[in-house]
Amino acid sequence: MTDGQWLFTLFALLYLLECLRLCPGSVWLFSSSGLSGWMRRPLQHLDFRGRKLLLMPVLPPMPVHVVMMPWVLVPCSLGLELLDGAGKSVGLAPWNELKPATDAATLRLSADHVVRFADESSAAEWLKRVKGWQAMPDSEREEDFLKLAAQMLDVKRFSEFLKELSARTQILRMLGIMIFLMCFGVISVIYRWLGEGPQVLIAAATLLLTLGFQAVIFWRISGRLMEPIKHRFWKTVAIALLPQHAMRAADHVCSASPSQAHPLAALDSIEEPSRIALVRPFWKAIHHGQIQSAPLQRRALEIFLNAQGMDVSQLDEVPEKQSGSAAYCPRCLAQFREAAALCQDCGGLTLKPF
Repeated sequence: MTDGQWLFTLFALLYLLECLRLCPGSVWLFSSSGLSGWMRRPLQHLDFRGRKLLLMPVLPPMPVHVVMMPWVLVPCSLGLELLDGAGKSVGLAPWNELKPATDAATLRLSADHVVRFADESSAAEWLKRVKGWQAMPDSEREEDFLKLAAQMLDVKRFSEFLKELSARTQILRMLGIMIFLMCFGVISVIYRWLGEGPQVLIAAATLLLTLGFQAVIFWRISGRLMEPIKHRFWKTVAIALLPQHAMRAADHVCSASPSQAHPLAALDSIEEPSRIALVRPFWKAIHHGQIQSAPLQRRALEIFLNAQGMDVSQLDEVPEKQSGSAAYCPRCLAQFREAAALCQDCGGLTLKPF
């Protein structure tokens, strides 16, 4: 490989590293390029002390993104139930053992129960909520959770938030596309065909001017945010000098604009075929999982689905019957020869016959 090819490869790797994020495993990332949106989850197989790797959208058009988090704490009579990103129960903290406190973006409920959030403001809000639930009777806790669920599932509110965030980051994302095309397209082509001539120097000078303009725009926009961006000055310096940071400048603004919305609030912002696939994990966890708070979650979810006009009969999957199979697990869809057996992978779940 030539020196130019090595430099191109190194720069591409640095850009890919800039597209990686460490985040709680329970988050969902919603991305939208303006025409449609899509969801993605962190890589579940790699764990870094409770946080997982999330790959941001790499190629243009640079989309706006929103980090969303489902209900991770749901009250029930026995205590506070902890859920993962797909609605599965991961623990139950009794009310008399709760000693909630926050440490940055981490909410510590007790010695054995910890919940990690995407930002410090979310952890602080949930701390207040948990302390309030501790002092309430069961009926008031349920009503308060239903109000919270309605707010997090507010489709109209999320759509308005998405439009505002898209308008706020429009210039940053457009400049990010220009910088991406200049680095991986214009300069590479000029260097390949013309070599180290004045044309490459002109293209590099144009790139530097664009980086400086991107840094000025980022500084002005980030200064008007409600949530301050950590290390704002040094991030601005990096944007002005390093193209891979300048391409992702809008990501810092998106991360500093938490939505506090449930992933299902984005139903109207994704394409029709993907909506049922988004609802199914939460539906299955509530109806076919061993969850203490299932009745309360079911009430909240059914109210939302009825308001969206979604037919809940479409949410139950029936796999294609294999030869010799008599029943299947309604949760993982594994097939069994004996209908009286139980799915041990799903905690002894009762099977459904074909």
